Amino acid sequence: MKILIFSFLIVITFTSSGYAQDSFAINHDSNGIWQQDFSKTAKLTEFTDKPMLIFFTGSDWCGPCKMLISDVFKSEKFNNEVKNNFVLYEADFPRNKNLVTASQRSDNYKLKSKYSVSSYPTIVIVNEKGEVLGKMKGYNSIRNTSYYYTFFDDILKDN
Repeated sequence: MKILIFSFLIVITFTSSGYAQDSFAINHDSNGIWQQDFSKTAKLTEFTDKPMLIFFTGSDWCGPCKMLISDVFKSEKFNNEVKNNFVLYEADFPRNKNLVTASQRSDNYKLKSKYSVSSYPTIVIVNEKGEVLGKMKGYNSIRNTSYYYTFFDDILKDN
């Protein structure tokens, strides 16, 4: 029990102190739900035993990414029914390199390569070992969000 409490305190300490240092690199709100430090996010995924939802985006140039944020990630349904079932990490590839830290940029490019991401937006959901549970590319122009919720539900049912 002591180990569990100690581990929890370590995760909380790392998450809160690191988030404050990197908060300048967040260029959009998304309701403040996205983790920005991958190593801390991976530890949080292990600790909470929740899958990690990685959102690959080009936040300052990708129109479909912005629509996905607005239609799905800022929606009441996502915030009330979905987000608490995942640890959320944003892998941002902005044109303005000052919007992410050097550490974030390095982590994001490693993730892009590891999960063979070639277009934006892409959502990759992984388990605590980094194994892919599901992957979804793009966003439709008719802005139909229902298949995203089906995708999230299917991942959660299978795991």
